Amino acid sequence: MGSKKQPPAETVGARIRALRLAAGMTQDEFADRLSVSRSAIAQWETDRAGQIRENMEKIAKTLNTSLGYLVSGETGSLLGDELALIRLYRACSTEDRRMLLLTARRLARS
Repeated sequence: MGSKKQPPAETVGARIRALRLAAGMTQDEFADRLSVSRSAIAQWETDRAGQIRENMEKIAKTLNTSLGYLVSGETGSLLGDELALIRLYRACSTEDRRMLLLTARRLARS
């Protein structure tokens, strides 16, 4: 009887991509805000680092998150409801995540 296989831990690149998408930014828009190339963003999001260390504080500020969250996924500064939403979001399929983001954006505009 083998143990249940655990999904791989979320990476820095995956967190950057998820936060960028949640903010409704394209890679080009994000690159412009950070004064880097779009290819740098693509490399960061696929964990082919490049100059990510030098830009982490700027990335966190632009994505309105903490450096701790970007680096380790630490969510200690989130409120209970925010953390619950993140956990539920992570449990969803890719299709459901898209639907949730669209719904959240619509509700935020209301």
